[in-house]
Amino acid sequence: MSLLRRIYSFDYMGHKYWWFALSGTIIVAGLISLFVKGGGNPVHGLNYGLEFKEGTRISVAFEQAPSLADVRAAVTKAGHGEAQIQQTGSAADTGAPGFQIQTEMLDVEQQNALKAALAERFGLASADGKEVWSLETVSASFGRQVVTSSLKAVALALLLIMIYVTFRFQWKSAIGAITAEIHDLLLVIGVYSLTGREVTTATIAAVLTILGYSLYDTVIVFDRIRENEPRYGRMPYGDLVNLSIWGTLTRSINTMTTTLLPVICLLLFGGATLKDFAFALLVGIISGAYSSIFVAPSVLTVLKEREPRYQKLKAAARAGEV
Repeated sequence: MSLLRRIYSFDYMGHKYWWFALSGTIIVAGLISLFVKGGGNPVHGLNYGLEFKEGTRISVAFEQAPSLADVRAAVTKAGHGEAQIQQTGSAADTGAPGFQIQTEMLDVEQQNALKAALAERFGLASADGKEVWSLETVSASFGRQVVTSSLKAVALALLLIMIYVTFRFQWKSAIGAITAEIHDLLLVIGVYSLTGREVTTATIAAVLTILGYSLYDTVIVFDRIRENEPRYGRMPYGDLVNLSIWGTLTRSINTMTTTLLPVICLLLFGGATLKDFAFALLVGIISGAYSSIFVAPSVLTVLKEREPRYQKLKAAARAGEV
């Protein structure tokens, strides 16, 4: 009970610069990772999936049960030491071990040579009389188009969020909301760079979902602040925001918890594509819940406390404490 009492009476806005420092440290670590892994170009610091770059992706299942190291050795022996390989579990309808192999662009002769080498080494599993071997190629122009479309989607989402919050509340609230959204975006990107997880189109879909979730949580807090402003007009703005956070904290915790439960199940038991989507959601939901309580209200408080009215109230409160 004492812990709960502290949580629901903690001076969140009194420590706002600590929240900025914590967020800044995490984001800077991610940005450093992007620059280091990208050789000075942060755009190249992520592990992009096939959808974002030129290459060939092969999905295959084997009759034997080779380890990941065995498959990597066989692919390297076939002349593709740069290939990215991951185990995807059992292939559908066969129960045989499944693998995904991603290489640079292969011509037909190279594809056939790699297939023959793997078939000879491990044997290809069959389903309905057909070998489990599927192949897809993506051109560099298509990869650039996907990247451009993804950036446009994120930029448009941020613009619409800023317009919506400005009209519903005020421009200072919009600055706080956009700061929280950019915070979540940079944090997810940084985590992907630090962990080296592959960025796919599912990741982009998850990021857009995260922006919506984070905005929803932020609007709940801002709505309570707006309700409390006429009731506690003589209260310093930081105290008013604290009061609003205490009043919405239970709802925020419950929303985060119930949202995380299915996401964690997807991450643990979903397929490869679902796991990519779930991982981005997991990071984003935690970041969104954090930013809606610690980042967006803190930015709003900094801006509002510069107003003469709230400067006087803050100074009067300090004088009363003395």
